[in-house]
Amino acid sequence: MKIIKTTLAALLIASLAGCAASPAEQAVKNVTITQPACCETFSEFAWIPMNGDSIDFAVDEYSQVGNFAEGKSYFTGFVLPENVERMRVELKSWMRSTGVFAPKVLLLSPTFQVVDSYELSDFEVKPSDMLRLSSYRKSFDMNQATTPYLVVYSPLAYREGSIQIPHPERVRAEELGLARPMVTDPTIQHQKFGSLELDLKPLALRSYRSHTTVPQKAVSQPVETAESVEAVATVPAASMVLSNTAVQQSSAVNSPAMLPETEAFYNNQIQLAVEKKDIQRALKLMEEAKRAGSATAENTFIKLIQK
Repeated sequence: MKIIKTTLAALLIASLAGCAASPAEQAVKNVTITQPACCETFSEFAWIPMNGDSIDFAVDEYSQVGNFAEGKSYFTGFVLPENVERMRVELKSWMRSTGVFAPKVLLLSPTFQVVDSYELSDFEVKPSDMLRLSSYRKSFDMNQATTPYLVVYSPLAYREGSIQIPHPERVRAEELGLARPMVTDPTIQHQKFGSLELDLKPLALRSYRSHTTVPQKAVSQPVETAESVEAVATVPAASMVLSNTAVQQSSAVNSPAMLPETEAFYNNQIQLAVEKKDIQRALKLMEEAKRAGSATAENTFIKLIQK
């Protein structure tokens, strides 16, 4: 009987050891990029103006693909607006259960030369709180004269990695001085896609001239007579409406036009979204383009919907 018990115990220990030694099955993540690159040089990139206080953006299958020193990567490019001389920028890449975009930042000169860069190791890991997810964060300054362009991408070496972050329950217990809970810190996989945010704070503004101007004709001032006053009084209301419309059109012409490459980028993204039946994203892109000064995004969207 003693021999039987010893044998059963040995078998149980062996089975437990075998289970512990067997590797856990993990889903294989796909970080390769098969899409062709849109551009070979930085000057061919499409740029999004850095307007407003913040910009929420996603690097996804709709994003541009560029050839970088480390190989191909999805990326997003930004440019300082013309009325900003210097700007403080904070980039955040949100860590979700599905993964995180591990960013690398390039700051380019007006001639599209790399002036500065920030590796993933330069980013701070910010734990989650009651309102925010955990994130990679990095603050830096941009200057209209030296670094007006910003590129955010993720090299292959980054995409193949991962990061282990403190479990939210453990962070909260440490903040409250409570006993550490029995939880496992989650591991977040780096991915080729992700959700990011730019916080923008202009430090210095500048004045500039519009690229397009409307020539003004010299208008002679007629001498006011009783007949002219009567003629003005009988002008139909429709003429006044036309006059107001002309003024609005003139004001629109005087506003700065969107860069042609940015215009083409937005139109292409709208087309891709419509082709994939993602009408909500197409609408969002159209509105974003209109706010940035696009003159063709709305017409592009309407024509695609009517097909």
